[in-house]
Amino acid sequence: MHDPDDIQPLKPAPAALPGTPPGPAAPEDDPQSDAVPDEPPLEKPPRFADSYGLVLVLLIASYFLMAVGGDHHWGRMLSLAVLAATTWLALRASQVQRRVLRYAMTLIPVVTLAAIALSGLGSDNLARAVTATLTACLVVVAPVAIVKRLATHMVININTFYGAICVYLLIAMFFASLFALTGVLSGDYFFAQIHPPHRASSLDFLYFSFTTITTVGYGDLTAHGGVGRMLAVLEAVLGQLYLITVVSLVVQNLGKARRKKRPAD
Repeated sequence: MHDPDDIQPLKPAPAALPGTPPGPAAPEDDPQSDAVPDEPPLEKPPRFADSYGLVLVLLIASYFLMAVGGDHHWGRMLSLAVLAATTWLALRASQVQRRVLRYAMTLIPVVTLAAIALSGLGSDNLARAVTATLTACLVVVAPVAIVKRLATHMVININTFYGAICVYLLIAMFFASLFALTGVLSGDYFFAQIHPPHRASSLDFLYFSFTTITTVGYGDLTAHGGVGRMLAVLEAVLGQLYLITVVSLVVQNLGKARRKKRPAD
């Protein structure tokens, strides 16, 4: 039995205006009232974002330019221009901050043109030193940006693999520049097989760097001084550690991602 005081009288629904069809009764709880609003569409990724395949192509092109141009003035000009473009593209693909990208777009052309002018107007030793220094600076900036970007990849894809390979090639280029700079600053010949008056070319240093980082060791070129030998040992150790850790981990996770995408049997 309910207490008569607890009984609430029913209030009549408001009468509809004449000439209007009766509308459906409003539900007590509107399920759409608590619905989450539609999420805004994802922003389009910036141009050249994660385009490390193109960076890899430019790196390989720069190697062939060094092989064809050698230490001629026009060869140095083309090599530095391609390296500058590679560095800018690596920064753009790594989606660095806009402020950093603006600085890079201003400094890279200015420094590259200054290096080309100094290498053309100065002595041969000055040209070699300037070219090696600028190359070393360029190939230091690009790997740092690439590694920072790859660390943010939530899913390992083919662009991650290309980026890891680019870093590996840039490490070899960096050590090639160190070898050339060591030979210029020491005032002595760097390779035991190349004595004055002959001079080692930029291609010789690049070739020696790649045979060192891959631990091929053909033996046709070997470092003469103690500093060069220690740098070669450091490059060989870093190259192997990079391959067995970073590259192998990327390849392993890339295979796992592809297996997860396959439909279950």
